[in-house]
Amino acid sequence: MAKEFKSLDASGLSDDFDIEIDGSEPIIDVKEEETYITISCIFPGFDLSDDERDVKGKKYSFKEVGISGVGFVSESGKPLMPVFRRFVNVPQGCNLEVNVEKGSEVIFDDILVTPAQEEAMDGQEKHEFEFDEEAYKKDEFYPKDIVKISDPKDVDGYNAVLVEICPLQFNPAKHKIRGYGNITITIKFLSKDDVDERGDFALIDPELEREGFGNLLLNPRRKLVWGAARVIKPLIEIPPYLFIPEFIIIYHSNFKAAAEKLSKWKRTKGISTQIVDIKNIGNTVDKIKKFIRDKRKHCFSRLRYVLLFGDTNHIVTENVSGNATDYYYSTPKDPSNSSDCVAPWIAIGRIPVQTIQEAQDVVEQIIGYEKTPPCDPLYYERMTVAAYFQDDYPQDGKADRAYIKTMEAIRSHLVSIGKEVQRVYVSNNPNPQQYKDGTNVPPEVKNAIVDDDTATEMLISETAEGQLMVGHRDHGDSTGWTHPSFTNDNLDAITSAYPSIFLSINCLTGRFDLSAASDSFAEAMLKLKGGAPSLIAATRVSGTWRNDSLIKGLFDALFPGVIPTYPGTTASYAIKHNRLGDILNYAKMYLFVAHGLNSGVKDHLEIYHVIGDPTLELWKSSPKVISLIVKLIRNRYLLIQLSEVPKDSVITIIEGDRILKTIKTSSTQIKLPLKNLKLLNPRLGARPRSVSVCFSAPGYRFIERKIRV
Repeated sequence: MAKEFKSLDASGLSDDFDIEIDGSEPIIDVKEEETYITISCIFPGFDLSDDERDVKGKKYSFKEVGISGVGFVSESGKPLMPVFRRFVNVPQGCNLEVNVEKGSEVIFDDILVTPAQEEAMDGQEKHEFEFDEEAYKKDEFYPKDIVKISDPKDVDGYNAVLVEICPLQFNPAKHKIRGYGNITITIKFLSKDDVDERGDFALIDPELEREGFGNLLLNPRRKLVWGAARVIKPLIEIPPYLFIPEFIIIYHSNFKAAAEKLSKWKRTKGISTQIVDIKNIGNTVDKIKKFIRDKRKHCFSRLRYVLLFGDTNHIVTENVSGNATDYYYSTPKDPSNSSDCVAPWIAIGRIPVQTIQEAQDVVEQIIGYEKTPPCDPLYYERMTVAAYFQDDYPQDGKADRAYIKTMEAIRSHLVSIGKEVQRVYVSNNPNPQQYKDGTNVPPEVKNAIVDDDTATEMLISETAEGQLMVGHRDHGDSTGWTHPSFTNDNLDAITSAYPSIFLSINCLTGRFDLSAASDSFAEAMLKLKGGAPSLIAATRVSGTWRNDSLIKGLFDALFPGVIPTYPGTTASYAIKHNRLGDILNYAKMYLFVAHGLNSGVKDHLEIYHVIGDPTLELWKSSPKVISLIVKLIRNRYLLIQLSEVPKDSVITIIEGDRILKTIKTSSTQIKLPLKNLKLLNPRLGARPRSVSVCFSAPGYRFIERKIRV
């Protein structure tokens, strides 16, 4: 059976509502007052599709229950139930009181909800079907609570609670679903006597607020203050000895020259950067955490990014429950238990190189990607999605995992905004019929499925051609992708002048803690000339369903619209500056929205990493170009003229290896006295010196002009 819609008899639907067009996606409205927020939810209905299974020799006629655009309550072997989650921006320093109003109850009989498959991993072809017999004998509704609200979290500068709304509850013993088409939640703000003056929240410089996670909040625009304000803007100039940069590079001494080169480039782009030798910190997990956290929580902190420059034998990584992870270098604290999900407060990356030459090569690729991107406009339209139609025994034409469906949803959005997206799909069933959710596989998708060898050749060819972005969903191991196959052995065939950004969302392909003698797929790709200047991958085995959500979050961060926004609006809050570490943190926070706060999400926070530079600014479209003219006036002033001033424009003045001045400008004309530049004293009889005047801005091509002074 294909998907069947079941109505929840919701009130408040518009007269022109059409289930064929509008589907089961909820309709959300938010009203804000000084002392409360009201969230009104309309749930038109839900979708059902068949999911027959043999469990220990007994046949069960399960039904998969879904609501478009929402996540799930997902516990291994227990009923998989849809749930709407979003973060809500609330004031700091107050208590919250929650009131819930439900509409009329609707009952559906003779439905056996399919169990959650939390243990399905992308490092294995098959797994034992998860079915909790005891849970399915209970004569009680699940989940128990219709509405749950988490404790506040620091979500990229927002003070936010995670609101969880379950419009459907299931009684397993009676095969009964109870649903509500209308649910309204009111969150009231109440005073409390014991206001925590700091808690886990650092003081925030408002100039650095990204508002990049707004797509995950119901009310991203509101600036709420209650009690002690957390947002400050210093009224005096920060003393240099107290200044904490936006970006810190922690390096092993072997890679000092490469770290200095990368630091100079980042400062040229206007990112305040500091480099620190690991021996000055102490090469232990605890000492690295303390160093970073002390810097981040400082009252004058601007710290947003940290890069670990060196492999794990140069700078240690942490081991958490068998997971190699740098994640807790990016958080305000360690988790308190095995399911405690701690949100990041900075973005972190690692360049896991072994030799000085590898370090120099990787830095060259990072700088080349940002400074001299391809001039070919077609490069910025080319993208590739790769995935597998997995239909395990019995092969009935219906996918057992959502790999291709996930990538097709992403591809559809990218095509709608003008991208040319190549499919590279393979299947273990020559006659695929339905996706996992019961929808039919379109003819164009069937026609795009090729054999394994052809798929590998396509991936080699497209990487050699250069792709703006390549996304993969399927199985993987430390040497590369399983379906379609694309591994370290294939990389020797790739020679390219154009880079490709890889989102390798599978198992183990980012395992940077292998022996020094071998590279994982992500490490090999990072070091490949014409490969990826930086990429995202996992260090360990990763969960299938959470991976599907993660890759949606990654693409939504760059190209908003993959994930629906609520309330329905044309506004979008894409990641500011498109920096890779921010993009990964956004996707990790979307896991909270799609899957809640549980041990599986905690594992994903820990194992996914930026392999490379977390500040790498990704290109989304062909770079714009402006005019930069520099003149020397009476040998006393530099006159700098711009044809336009994009947002976040930066002018940098450089003499040799010294950055003399960085100017964040909003003016098309700058008059700069030479005496303010602190030029080096010329040697007697030396030739006239020159300085470089550089321009950079997000989305614009870097420009450098030299002038003799």
